[in-house]
Amino acid sequence: MTFVDEHGVQATEPGAARKPRVLLLAFNRQPHERVVALAERLLGEGARVDVVVLGDKNWTELSDRPDLRFFALGPAEQRHPLMRAERIVVTSGPRRVLSGLGRLSGEGAAARPIEGLSRGQQRVSKAFHKRVFMKVYQNFRPLLLARLFDKWLPEIDLDRDPVDLIVASDALSITLGWRLARRYPHAVATTSLVPPPIAEVAAARS
Repeated sequence: MTFVDEHGVQATEPGAARKPRVLLLAFNRQPHERVVALAERLLGEGARVDVVVLGDKNWTELSDRPDLRFFALGPAEQRHPLMRAERIVVTSGPRRVLSGLGRLSGEGAAARPIEGLSRGQQRVSKAFHKRVFMKVYQNFRPLLLARLFDKWLPEIDLDRDPVDLIVASDALSITLGWRLARRYPHAVATTSLVPPPIAEVAAARS
């Protein structure tokens, strides 16, 4: 039998076997069927699985499974100063300026040039975000996500409740997987979606 202590850490009743713990990093917007299958396999093998995702809405089919927890980084990424600055400079700032000009010009013929500028601004903002900002941002996004994860460390508590297996399931999560492998060298870290049975991994660590 397992229980949660006063710090929110899952503990084991004296005399009972400890359940192995897995940290599954899955940063793709839509979870790949092989990643979902891996989570189900690990749960079936008796592991406790913590899944670090950008957003958990696409994991609803597993959301009610015991021994499965989700930690979503998405809101933290959107609140990052870099993302907020891009929205202010490229999207919300110009929109507010044009909105103010629209109110000053009133209605009718005087407002039409502002409406045209507003539509043009929306097209330019979307194009810049997709073709310029996101292309540059993707180069260092894995590092930013890895740093954002540090804020979750107290809640996930990998120091008091050691992890046995770390799986980085996609390209975006490899940087975080590498950092965690260095921080917790006794855990098995892999990018394979076919890791060894969790019982073998736990036995190798003991």
